[in-house]
Amino acid sequence: MKITLQQIQEGNDEIIIKYKQMSQQIDNIVKFVEGQNEKLLGIKDGQQFYISIHKVIYLESVDGVTYLYTDEDVYKVNFTLAQFEMLYMQEGFFRCSKAMVINIYRINRLKSMSGNRIDVTMDSGEHVIISRRYAKELRSILKGDAS
Repeated sequence: MKITLQQIQEGNDEIIIKYKQMSQQIDNIVKFVEGQNEKLLGIKDGQQFYISIHKVIYLESVDGVTYLYTDEDVYKVNFTLAQFEMLYMQEGFFRCSKAMVINIYRINRLKSMSGNRIDVTMDSGEHVIISRRYAKELRSILKGDAS
């Protein structure tokens, strides 16, 4: 397999995959690039589960323990919010308060509140309040001003 890398000065990053026939190796590369293979280890009822990164609605830290929320379940995870934010910020995760990181791709509705806060309704129906400390940054990200 030949790999060609080319640095560009302008425009969007682009990945082109040329193949004669779809193989498992090519399919794995596509899934990796799309982030579909990214799984997080969560613990629920003493059992370990692998959760797709795209299923995560938000993470919350309570009494020093980090919990990961999906549509179906809540899992305990063995990393801090700061670690998660650093690793997955490029995947659309945003620190919205001292104790919470949300997946901006799972936002359904935004409502401005007094005190420069934002009431976010996630696509699960759950409400999350964005503190004024993080509200300006979220607005900037949603406008496409931040990277």
